[in-house]
Amino acid sequence: MKNYKLKILRIIPTLNPKEGGTSFGVINTSLSLIKKKIKVDILTSDESSGSFFKNKKLRIFNCGPGLGNYSFNLKLLFWLLKNKKNYNFFFIEGLWTFNSLIARFFLKKYYVFSHGHIDPYFSKQFLKKIKKQIYWFLFEKKNLIASEGLLCTTLNEKKLLNKTFVDTKKIKKKVIGYGINTPKFNKQKSIKKFYKKFHFLKNKKFYIFLGRFHEKKGCEIILETIKKNCKGKTPLVLMVGPDNTYKKKIILKTKKLKLNKNIFFSDILLNEEKWGALSSAKAMLLPSYGENFGISVVESLACSTPVLTTNKVNIYNDIIKFNCGLISNSNTNSFAKIFSTFEKFNTNKIKKLSKNSKFCFEKNYNLESKNSDFIRFFNNLKNMVNENLK
Repeated sequence: MKNYKLKILRIIPTLNPKEGGTSFGVINTSLSLIKKKIKVDILTSDESSGSFFKNKKLRIFNCGPGLGNYSFNLKLLFWLLKNKKNYNFFFIEGLWTFNSLIARFFLKKYYVFSHGHIDPYFSKQFLKKIKKQIYWFLFEKKNLIASEGLLCTTLNEKKLLNKTFVDTKKIKKKVIGYGINTPKFNKQKSIKKFYKKFHFLKNKKFYIFLGRFHEKKGCEIILETIKKNCKGKTPLVLMVGPDNTYKKKIILKTKKLKLNKNIFFSDILLNEEKWGALSSAKAMLLPSYGENFGISVVESLACSTPVLTTNKVNIYNDIIKFNCGLISNSNTNSFAKIFSTFEKFNTNKIKKLSKNSKFCFEKNYNLESKNSDFIRFFNNLKNMVNENLK
């Protein structure tokens, strides 16, 4: 620890990849910071005996299990009280958990990543909205006001905070960007490994949905879009993500729409299989109703795979600007139109979109880039620490 001028602790309920892109994003960005000579440790409420990720450069302390979705965890609190002196800054990953309350009472110099947890989309769920508004009034807003700032990954995400279901006035907000490291994989070997598992897709053009199955992802729009476009054609879609209740509903709807020959399902794909899947796909489909960033979108761009998504995904402006996909409204009619348009593109047009996808990634979301806003933010923190040491 003594070799690092800046030492940070990231606190997150879980690193389980089945919980979505947040865990992958935290791991990926942490490894990027370590390359920049910033010490990063991660504290979780995962089972102490469990491990979702191993890397000698990144220390992960599991103090779980936490209690329920709130992750109430006295063991984590006691660990924090004992070790907080070892860090310059603390980063709370997400809202609506015990972690931000701990931060307000026991930590100084802490930031909070929203990770889309106060997206306007969630106002549609009436009972959950009321419950969160009460908790916001009693605790969460005070937790954020006391912080160094609420961190947003895009300007669109910050703007939406003025239209969301809670009052965010008096809270310091900062856009710091986000991204991933360039995926390190052998493209040919990864594709070969993917087709070994999904041999029925070999030599066929297919689309992919990859992520956590959740109502906000708009998976039913994918099914309805394929139904509209499958007359006389056979567009194929591979839908990848961990099993849950919503996924079961989508599988059931697939059967009802008689799309079993068009839609295929897979559990979560990791490492080479994931990169092989993204590299082989014709395009990524994400008709989301709300997405603060969209890790899977950025992963697709990194693999030179175009994206069909909605204007509710907060990086959609870059998809338009760099011409690396198509954007729709978050409804079936609109999404079906861009899908139909994409289906008519010739080979040269697809190649151009693929080339643009990679360029978009390198320009905006590659954490190894010298121009990364995310890395710049942490370098500024490092400079602050250095100044205080003089």
